[in-house]
Amino acid sequence: MNKYIKSTLIALCIGLVIFAAYYWFTRIPDTIVESNRITDIYNYIAPNEYNKDLLVIFDIDNTIGKPPTELGSDQWFYAKVKQFELAGKNIDEAIQLTLPELFHIQFHSWMEPVEKDTVQVIKNLQDKGVTVIALTARSLELTQRTIEQLHRMGVYFTKTDPYECPLTHGHGHGKAGLYIDGIIFSGNHSKGEMIVSWFNQIDYRPKKIIFVDDKLKNVESVEKALHNRDYPFIGIRYGHEDELVKKFTLESVAEKEAAFFAKHPFEGTMIEGAVAAH
Repeated sequence: MNKYIKSTLIALCIGLVIFAAYYWFTRIPDTIVESNRITDIYNYIAPNEYNKDLLVIFDIDNTIGKPPTELGSDQWFYAKVKQFELAGKNIDEAIQLTLPELFHIQFHSWMEPVEKDTVQVIKNLQDKGVTVIALTARSLELTQRTIEQLHRMGVYFTKTDPYECPLTHGHGHGKAGLYIDGIIFSGNHSKGEMIVSWFNQIDYRPKKIIFVDDKLKNVESVEKALHNRDYPFIGIRYGHEDELVKKFTLESVAEKEAAFFAKHPFEGTMIEGAVAAH
């Protein structure tokens, strides 16, 4: 009996070693890179990959577009939230106090491309048949406004939209995510969770994914969520706006903020320094 058990254990160990070696040498490697230029995306696409089986996903804020000034930018939003946290609010309270003011700014502002080549890169990929969508953490209250802002820049994700009908994710578990017009709004869910849900709902399977986002946590979230795939993933942590984000202070936009609200009065109530909608 002992000899049989010993032989079985040896066979099992050998099998595990063979399996581990097979997995290691046949697995699809992940690649996460840093880049400050949107045109660097071409370095990760082979000539024969320009087709619908390549999925390129772009974040929006500080990746595709940004406000003409930093008022209402990502860095402005997080600085406002931090200000409320320092005043004793928890993170959820701080966000809820900041959002109404952000919405008001967004509804009275347009975006401009982060780089002069940004819009053309998206159009080039679409013209070559690549499936191109956007994945954003923007609030669902900004859905239609975001589409308008993108269209004004000349960006239309419906051009290679693989699924025409709106889709939702996460009802009953915080704010639902939404897919519409080639854009995934993640709601209260991680970007990784949303992209997997989208794949499952439309039964879509690309042969390669390239994801461009200015925040490393989002790139890693999508990479982790897709760990069971059998196709390459290239995550590009896009840092074109890093210096502006690093140097940003609320004081630097205080005059612009005062001028903006003088021109676009907000009919709301000031709550400890925040604008709250009626």
